[in-house]
Amino acid sequence: MISMLIYDRIKKELDKLRESAGDHAAYLSDEYWNIMPAQTREQAVQHGEMTPLLNTACMDITGEGDISCVEDFRRKYKEMSLLLIADTSISPMSYVRPGIMASSLLLRPCGDEEIGRVMKEFLTAYMERFETGQSSFVVETREGKLHIPFDKIYYFEAREKKLHIQTDREEYGFYGTIDKLEEELPVHFMRCHRSFIVNTRKIEKIVLSQNIIYLAEGRDVPLSRSYKAALKELG
Repeated sequence: MISMLIYDRIKKELDKLRESAGDHAAYLSDEYWNIMPAQTREQAVQHGEMTPLLNTACMDITGEGDISCVEDFRRKYKEMSLLLIADTSISPMSYVRPGIMASSLLLRPCGDEEIGRVMKEFLTAYMERFETGQSSFVVETREGKLHIPFDKIYYFEAREKKLHIQTDREEYGFYGTIDKLEEELPVHFMRCHRSFIVNTRKIEKIVLSQNIIYLAEGRDVPLSRSYKAALKELG
């Protein structure tokens, strides 16, 4: 499943964006897309609070407080692909910056044809990135494929004949071997125990004397003797 938030203050434009996103998503992939429309910032925030994994978003920044809202979303979803909706009254300097990192822009006034073109380019670029496996780990579920951004993963654990992914909010189980998984993950995921692979970008402290790796949000994982040398410099 790929999740997508569309926040637009203009109802007619919101409906067209939703329609265009659904059409292009169906054409570009066989994945199930959870498209969440919001006409108010409060609705957008509510969707964010209920969605632990947000892959793509189209965000209106024309209202007071909207840019701050987008910045909050970016801090929460670092790997999210982002399309901004703006107009000529807003200086590009307010949104072309590292704290937002938008990949596409829809500039008002815009008609249906322009909305369709921008949405197609946005989703095509996302799918190209997604298919290379650069941003997410894919888990097969009964509902289809679930795409978990790497920046949301704290660690992988082998337990009860399955592998488990621990994120900031959820745990996801799937079948596989930890040895094969270790070979497939990006370089910032490192084996720290026979049953654990840790996201080194989440490490806050390593206490070698206690054989514990402390992670963000008060989490921790064990560190076995055979992996101490590789992780020692990160502590």
